[in-house]
Amino acid sequence: MIIRLEGIEKTFGQVQAVKPINLTIKDTFVTILGQSGCGKTTLLKMLVGLSEPSAGDIFFDDRTIFSKEKKINVKPNKRQIAMVFQDFGLWPHMSVLENIAFGLRGKVSRRERVDLAREALSKVKLEAKANVLPGDLSGGQQQRVALARAIAVNPKLILFDEALSALDAVLRDQMREEILTIVQSIGAQGIFVTHDQTEAMAMSDSMIVMDTGEVVQTGSPEDIYHTPANSFVANFIGKTNWLEDQNSMVRPENVFLQPRKHTILRSGVVAKSMYEGDRYVIFVNTHEQLWKFYDNKPHQEGSTIKLYIDEHHIHSLMKREA
Repeated sequence: MIIRLEGIEKTFGQVQAVKPINLTIKDTFVTILGQSGCGKTTLLKMLVGLSEPSAGDIFFDDRTIFSKEKKINVKPNKRQIAMVFQDFGLWPHMSVLENIAFGLRGKVSRRERVDLAREALSKVKLEAKANVLPGDLSGGQQQRVALARAIAVNPKLILFDEALSALDAVLRDQMREEILTIVQSIGAQGIFVTHDQTEAMAMSDSMIVMDTGEVVQTGSPEDIYHTPANSFVANFIGKTNWLEDQNSMVRPENVFLQPRKHTILRSGVVAKSMYEGDRYVIFVNTHEQLWKFYDNKPHQEGSTIKLYIDEHHIHSLMKREA
């Protein structure tokens, strides 16, 4: 499905939460990434129909889902969208099976609801928990129930609003893989809202980066990481070293300890070494800036060091803007 947003915006009184956006979404799994308050959840709610845009049009393929000018606003339950919330949104007094079947009421018979709910449960590997109350499940299991409820209605699109933020790091990694596998297995699309850069980079076919109500860059994770559109994206997505003019940057993995062809020399003093499990991040004070590079061992604090940068890995923001 191709999703098109034309001139979509949202204001709350005098506050413009989402500035006019023109956007086309067609990849299987897309992440909307940005800091808290940037408008990403508001954008998601406008897609699902929980918040009415102040202006603009939304199209799903050739179907008009919303148009302010034409006074079209398709109800949420008619948009073939399911949503997975940050707090899971499970009814505490209903069993797992009843929670999943709830969204099917009014669409199919009671017998079909139960069958579809059990089928969804099997896809998230929780068949044995069908008659358990949500309060008796772990956080990861509750997240699986919320996902099962979403896929039970056979949606074309599943929206995830900070859906993994309540889980610990290990569970987050597991659920990332499961979400991607399940969305792909049912032939749906996914749009995933997060403020976690690692999560976005790992899960996305493409990313939408937002800042203060605006879409500031779209593209593949690789494109956004290696060729950020502006300083906000460069600093928000990964670690960044800025050259003196503040318009050119290089990533830490492209800073070396030995000279190479076409390299630029920088010297500095080691400030600290930070262990990240598979490598160290070394912080170096150079020309009144704090630079970063990676190594497989720590470096002594206060020691003088020479750094070499391959000119081909320097990204100029001025060149991109031109």
